[in-house]
Amino acid sequence: MNAEIQTLGALIVVAVAATWLVLRALAKRKNPGCGGDCGCPTDELKAKLKR
Repeated sequence: MNAEIQTLGALIVVAVAATWLVLRALAKRKNPGCGGDCGCPTDELKAKLKR
């Protein structure tokens, strides 16, 4: 591999990684809060605890 191909490959990898990180940050901003199985009680359980 010559230097130009290595440089281009590295730039592509960095661009893909940066794009992925930005998209993840924007997705979390659109849907904040519990993202899944974090052990948070469900809405039903929260309602029962408040009674």
